[in-house]
Amino acid sequence: MRTFEHFPKESLCKVCKTNEDRPCILVPISGTGDGRISEATPIHEDCIKLTWQPDLDVLIQRCWP
Repeated sequence: MRTFEHFPKESLCKVCKTNEDRPCILVPISGTGDGRISEATPIHEDCIKLTWQPDLDVLIQRCWP
């Protein structure tokens, strides 16, 4: 995933629902790729809240602020 210093003015973060000018990443949209290229949506870097659950061997994204 690529990171960017500025959030695009014409988009909304899927987590916090704002377009505040903060660093963001482009997150691929499931089902839109061909193995190399896919559509993506910007999400604020600090809105990504990940937790590793070792007993299930999964990475969890918390989807609320």
